[in-house]
Amino acid sequence: MGLAAIYVYSAYFSGDTEPLLSEGSGSPASEELLLTLGSLTSLKLNPAVFSDPVFQSLTDFGVTIPPQPFGRRNPFAPPGR
Repeated sequence: MGLAAIYVYSAYFSGDTEPLLSEGSGSPASEELLLTLGSLTSLKLNPAVFSDPVFQSLTDFGVTIPPQPFGRRNPFAPPGR
């Protein structure tokens, strides 16, 4: 038991300070994704799009969720409280 604890301690605190994430550790696909996301910060949206008749003719098919009853104030309290 003592030797196992010493081994775990020495393995954990061995001084290996290599970072978990390094600059070149990403795959080409993830690097491409990061470059694409970075280019989105310079994206400008023309506000005239919202006054366009085609945009104005769009219909919202969203569903309104009816209010639901709430449960107990403290679900972990004994019943009757």
